[in-house]
Amino acid sequence: MEDPDTQPISAETILLVDDTPDNLRLLSQILVERSYHVRAVTNGERALETARLDPPDLILLDIRMPGINGFEVCISLKMIAKTRDIPVIFISALDDVADKVKAFEVGGVDYITKPFQYEEVVARVETHLALRRLQRELEQSIRKMARELALAGEVQATFLPDKMPEIDGWQFSVTLQPARETSGDFFDMFTLPDGRLGLLVADVVDKGVSAALFMSLSYALFRTHAMQFPGEPERVFDAMNKTILRDTNTNQFVTAIYGILDPQSGVMVYCNAGHPPPLIIGEGYGRMVRWLANTGVPLGVLPECTWKRREVLIAPQDILFLYTDGVIEAEQDPDTPFGLERLLTSAKAKLGGTAAAVKEHVVSDVWKFVADRPLLDDLLLFVIKRE
Repeated sequence: MEDPDTQPISAETILLVDDTPDNLRLLSQILVERSYHVRAVTNGERALETARLDPPDLILLDIRMPGINGFEVCISLKMIAKTRDIPVIFISALDDVADKVKAFEVGGVDYITKPFQYEEVVARVETHLALRRLQRELEQSIRKMARELALAGEVQATFLPDKMPEIDGWQFSVTLQPARETSGDFFDMFTLPDGRLGLLVADVVDKGVSAALFMSLSYALFRTHAMQFPGEPERVFDAMNKTILRDTNTNQFVTAIYGILDPQSGVMVYCNAGHPPPLIIGEGYGRMVRWLANTGVPLGVLPECTWKRREVLIAPQDILFLYTDGVIEAEQDPDTPFGLERLLTSAKAKLGGTAAAVKEHVVSDVWKFVADRPLLDDLLLFVIKRE
């Protein structure tokens, strides 16, 4: 009688495939004594049929059989999604190195030479079943993490405006495409007490979960201080910077452009904290181009910093482009980013259209440029047009 502590935790199923009945009986006896469920078939065709109908946890597979041989069975199993991950241990009288090499090439995980020993069969079966259990646990953990990250992304999305305001004489359109389930990029648009509009585009300089958490903190701080200091972007950034440095202990920081727009006059005061320079293009003669350069360093880097406030006029038919570095750093290859020049060329190509049409054209050009490869960084583009 086996010690109960040595028995398998669950009754896993093993499929035996051998055209010799004596081998099947001996292997069945060995494995049933270990409390495994055992199914036995005598040829490759039956092996494929039973594996597809009810996939086992492991297969012990002979090589020399009439009809389909063991190598062909294994190749077929690996071509079927339902059976692809089942571990296959070859048991064969073939002792040639070439046969062993081929067994691994077609997808086998181990090779036992006949005549086999009881202890060897048990040890190898238990080893590969244990590895299979660990693989399944890992897959479950990955699926759970993916669900949690997707939920985190959904929660993040609730922070951001779900629709653009309707203001006479102005058009607004924005796209945020995270490179992963969560995003370090964020934007905001809201009305201040005096009727002016607050416009923000920001980027946490990191990726993954840590960037998502830092984004949530940064967004909350921005909203708090934007209402505390309406009309004063430099004081908003100063307060954010001090809070980030005081209350966090990470190497993360945030680049941001915050503008306060007067819809009546078209005047926007702004500060740029180390963010890629926003772009204004006029539709008039010469299509004048203006870049809104940095007025200070990113937030969360240095304790004693100031951000200069600057002012710009968005004239009728001007278009303002706010974006994150995921747009200009999108890569065709490691040495060829999309870049500022391509952004300018793409933006000019659709100036006569709506803000939404211009935005969609630029985003489409970015995707064509990277040839539909996955994004390496979040992509955020906010287009504002004065009619």
